[in-house]
Amino acid sequence: MSELTLADVLRKTSTGRREQQQRSQALSARLRHVLILCDGQRAIGELCALMGQEAQQLTQELLAAGFVERVGLASAPELAPVEVPLKLTSKTSAQGSAVPEPSPSSVSASQLARAVAPPPRRSIALSRMYMFDMLERLLGAQSGPARAHLRAADQPEALLAALQECLALIAEIAGPVQADKVRRQLCDMLPEDYRQGFAGQELVTS
Repeated sequence: MSELTLADVLRKTSTGRREQQQRSQALSARLRHVLILCDGQRAIGELCALMGQEAQQLTQELLAAGFVERVGLASAPELAPVEVPLKLTSKTSAQGSAVPEPSPSSVSASQLARAVAPPPRRSIALSRMYMFDMLERLLGAQSGPARAHLRAADQPEALLAALQECLALIAEIAGPVQADKVRRQLCDMLPEDYRQGFAGQELVTS
């Protein structure tokens, strides 16, 4: 099985869709989160932008286990920025000496991920799924009531209130620092209209 690249786009297989629906506990919370994000549209570079560089290794594990499959590569416009740091022309210094070009190896993985990845998509569904996964990962069985309210929220105001409740519970049990990390990630995922109301409230108190 060949190694995945940041340009690869993955989607769930029938096995992956069953796992997402049935939640058999066969996957860790991080693997499940990556599985949810493999929607046949996002390149692995975008997953790395959302979740960090470990997302590439996690997608490799999901591919090996048969939960996801390749559907192609990101479109050319999304890949074009990668050439910018790799093909810088030599420059001449004030003394006339040539400044050596940076080698491809000098470009960090994080720089490459940012160049490959298109802007993260904002989605209410993604925000809700992310919070479900964070509750499971951080709080386990203690998250029951908050998860129920989040699941029942079907209007914007109700969803924002449920997210606030979840963050308050995370702050109480896992600590305000962890809750603020979750809040910042949610602000990157929520659509702009929702994000403005969400970010404008004091979510985590010290």
